[in-house]
Amino acid sequence: MHRCALVLALLMLVAATASCQRNQEMIDRVAAGELQEAHASWWGFDAEDSTQALQAAIDSGVPKLIVEDMGSPWVVMPLQLRSNQEIVFEEGCVILAKRGEYRDSNATLVTASNVENVTLNGYGATFRMWREDYDNPDLYQHAEWRHCLSIRSSSNIQVLGLTLEDSGGDGIYLGTATQWVTNKDITIRDVVCESNYRQGISVITAENLLIENTIMRNTRGTPPQAGIDFEPNNPEERLVNVVMRNCLSENNNSYGYVLAISPLKATSEPISMRFENCRSVNDAGQGFCYAAGGSVETAVGGLAEFINCTVEGSGGAQHRPERHRPHRLPQRARH
Repeated sequence: MHRCALVLALLMLVAATASCQRNQEMIDRVAAGELQEAHASWWGFDAEDSTQALQAAIDSGVPKLIVEDMGSPWVVMPLQLRSNQEIVFEEGCVILAKRGEYRDSNATLVTASNVENVTLNGYGATFRMWREDYDNPDLYQHAEWRHCLSIRSSSNIQVLGLTLEDSGGDGIYLGTATQWVTNKDITIRDVVCESNYRQGISVITAENLLIENTIMRNTRGTPPQAGIDFEPNNPEERLVNVVMRNCLSENNNSYGYVLAISPLKATSEPISMRFENCRSVNDAGQGFCYAAGGSVETAVGGLAEFINCTVEGSGGAQHRPERHRPHRLPQRARH
């Protein structure tokens, strides 16, 4: 009898973990502006697909949203962030791409598009996708843009403490949603980009970007396969006041830190980039590599600095400014 009661209790616990009913009373209080903080589970939880519940929680506009560790992942289709919101992902929380979905080549797990004042606080939490599935031609059409987190034409964004892994593209992508509208005032701190398909991080355009205490490792799948790649697409994009500090690129299938800035021209905003105490460890390609191209008349101007940066066991030289250096672009390396 006691054994039956124990089994019944366990079954009830599993069922409670697998799903969570809406708390309409609390949702109504959020809508009325009575609460400044809410729990995502108030909008429900379903271990098979929580997209509708989690997106509704984000769309509520509550200033601070706590996404709990429910004991199993929040399985979701692509999510869209909203302005003026802090989202706290509890330690142990996993946001997991729904397996077998994300058929569109640009399907991204979480997107910040034309938003402002957003903080993703996720120490001990994970955004996870299904890299091996996306790389299987029997399952998916080849693509390199199924990112874990995409930040596009947005401002005042903080990404703190998260692990972003197994994407079909980049761990984090910084590009545009609106033509020529760059990302501004972006902070990425204490983040781990693990086992992504194309890059740990791609930066197409950014102004006032700080990447600090961040690890980018085990990237492999489709080129460039770097730890981080700064690669504008057009002369109108920019890399202004960019700082990387105390970062590690490790065991990526190509370069560690790439500055592929040849699309920028003399008419572009001059670059200003600083790398402090950054390391490349056991990357397959050069630890620090850049290709600027252009001539004295056509190349972008500006300054790229490398301060106390080191390479350990990576292929090629640490950095080769003389190879691709446009005559207008000063570079400094200090050790």
